Order: sequence, then C-alpha cells, then structure tokens
Amino acid sequence: MLKQALINLSVLVIAPAASFAADIDKQETIREKSGEWMLEMHSVDSLKTAKKWAEAQALVRKVKDERKELGLDVTSELSMLAKLYDSSGDKAEAEKLYKEVIAIREESGLDDDFTLVHPLNQYADFLSANKRTKEADQMQARSKAIEADINHRPTKKIEAVLADANLSAEGKYNKLCELGEKYLQADNPTKAKFVFDEAVKLNTKRARAYKLRARSNYETEKSSLALADYNSALKIEPKEAATLFSRAKVYQSLNKTSQAMKDFDASILIRPDDLDTLGYRAKQYAASGNIDRALADYTTVLMVNPRTHWGWVQRAVLFRDGKKNYVAALADIDKAIALAPKSPEDWELRVETLIKAGKQKEALEAATKMIEVDPHSTNGLSLRAALYKQLEGEKSANAAADLSTIAKMRAAAK
Repeated sequence: MLKQALINLSVLVIAPAASFAADIDKQETIREKSGEWMLEMHSVDSLKTAKKWAEAQALVRKVKDERKELGLDVTSELSMLAKLYDSSGDKAEAEKLYKEVIAIREESGLDDDFTLVHPLNQYADFLSANKRTKEADQMQARSKAIEADINHRPTKKIEAVLADANLSAEGKYNKLCELGEKYLQADNPTKAKFVFDEAVKLNTKRARAYKLRARSNYETEKSSLALADYNSALKIEPKEAATLFSRAKVYQSLNKTSQAMKDFDASILIRPDDLDTLGYRAKQYAASGNIDRALADYTTVLMVNPRTHWGWVQRAVLFRDGKKNYVAALADIDKAIALAPKSPEDWELRVETLIKAGKQKEALEAATKMIEVDPHSTNGLSLRAALYKQLEGEKSANAAADLSTIAKMRAAAK
C-alpha cells in the first residue's frame, strides 16, 4: 500500500504557528533534501559493509552540515559519525563526537532532560567496549536516574522560581512557562504539565499557560484535559487562530468531527492563507467523503504556495481515488516529482496511478525510474517484477531477475 495515500499532516507540517512564506519555503527545502539524505544514508550503509570508512564519514558529514545550515538537529548524524570513527579505529575522534552529542543535549540546562538518555547510553557502551568500566558505570547511572525521574514533579526547579524574590508575579509566570517549554522540547510533557499547573495558579487570566498545558495533556493522550485548557484559553483570547486550530485537532482525536470543522472554519476565517489549517480541514473533508471541498482546500494551498509538495500529493490521491481522474492525478504527481525528483515515494505514486489507469508500459518505465532513484527499493523491484509478468508473461526472465535481486537484498540484510 502506498504510504502517501495516508499522509499524516502533523508529520509534514513543521511550523505550528502562522505559515509565512519564508517558513513554507524552508519546510519545502527540508522536505526536498530529506529524500536526498535518505538515499545518501543508504549509500553509507553500503560503504560501511565495504569498510570504506573515509567515504562513509564524508557522506555523513555532508548530510550533517546541510542539516545544520537549515537549523535542524544533527545529533543523529554526530552519533553515526562517532560509530563510524569507532569502527575505523579512531577512538579519540569517536569519543570527541559522543561527548559533543551529550553537550548539545545539555544545552537545555535541564539535568533531567530525557533526551540525554540515549546519548549517555551510547557513550557508556563505547566506554565499556574500551574497558573503561568505571566511567561507563557513571554514564549508565546518570541515564538510569533520568529515566527513573521521568514522571516526577520537578519540585526543586519549580520552587526555585517561586522563591525568587527578584521576580514579580508576572516574571514568575513567564519563567515557569519558559521552564515548562524546555521540558516539552526535551520530550517530557509530564514534567512540563507539573510546571504549567503552577503557572496557571499564578495567573488564571492569561492564556499562555493554558495553551501550553493543553499541549502537554494532548501529548500524553489526555485529550479531554487538553480540550478543557484550550476552552479556557479561548475564553481569554477568542480570536486566536492558532488556538482554534489546536482545539480542532483535539476534537478530531475525540472523534468530534462537527466541532473540529467549526474550529477549522473559524481559524481559516482569521487566517485564510494558513496552509496547515487548510491541509487539516481538507483531510477531514476527504475522510467525511466530501471530495470536492477537500480538493478546493488543497487547491487553495497550492495557490498560496505552489512549492507545497504535500498539497500536490494529497490532491493527486484525491483525483485518483475520489474522482477516478487519472489525467489530473498524474499532472499533480508530475508537479510533486518536479519539486522532489529524487523521492522514490513520488515515483511509486506515479507507478501505482499508471497501473490504475491501465497504462502498464508507462508504469514499467516509472518503476524503472523509481529503482534508479533508489536502488535499494524492494518496493520498486517488486512493482516492476509484477509489471514484467503482466507484459511478458508469468515466466518473464526480467521479472525473475528482479525477484532474485530482492531475495539477495533481503538475505544480505539479515
């Protein structure tokens, strides 16, 4: 089943705030580069197998530098580099990189930052493998302490803010909100909620803490509590489009479709060009069987910014499956491919759409292109093998060759 038919906009949409043109352009640049990075990481795997360490390191560094330039997290790339240097025998450089990852995670200023757990364990494994048992034990002890404390109230940090005589009540409120946001960024919404509870107690007439606590509740799957907090925030700021949008998503999670649509509509009246909200409303229209309105919203998205890749993909799927309009679907897919020519998923969408349109020969060409883009794609090989059988018969030598390649790839992966 093609992944794009079930695209989750919460993954695709990066910026939660207003969709300014610069933000969208950056999002699309990131998305376009993501396909290239995925293929480059496939190449790194092959280079590792061949023990071509210098080439593998250079490729990972390239990805890391590109991600850093776009303001993205690079700790995964640094960790991968550390493992590559370790495997190549350069223990000093590997250790330097493991420490760099930990230092980046420590920048939050939270000694109980949950995102520290994985890098601490990685460094502990490195130390243990190099017979530095005492140091490894220290890293593991620190990691376990963070894990054990994950659901506990950060009492000392909260009390330090509340006891700060240099802060006004307003200052304490803002400081608590900032502390809670740090916990959200550190993947710890439970601790964040404890902090936002205190902020709400300090000031029930400001919306900020309600909105942040709603996010904490939503991330911990407490949708009813999140809804209550968004309701409180909207009583204070009834025309806040971003909050209406957030509440709509909570209504969706509670299967309250009509309420969700009312909030999407209200948010779009305030921000008619917000791509995030238009995309979510279109998705809800499509789920409700209202294909024409979904198409209209995706069309608005593409009018606002023609570089919005997911808009072309989603509209193509609706044209294909909702309207059986293969010509329009293929035209949109071609627009998506023009934005991301190295995306195997877009080529897969083209293959499957051509098959549904009864154009097997063109589908075969698209499957071959998909494989050229990503030689590691067993999906591409499988699709092409099936097409060869349709066009050349069950005993097709070309189909047998593709199936043999798949078997070899799967065997090598074991």
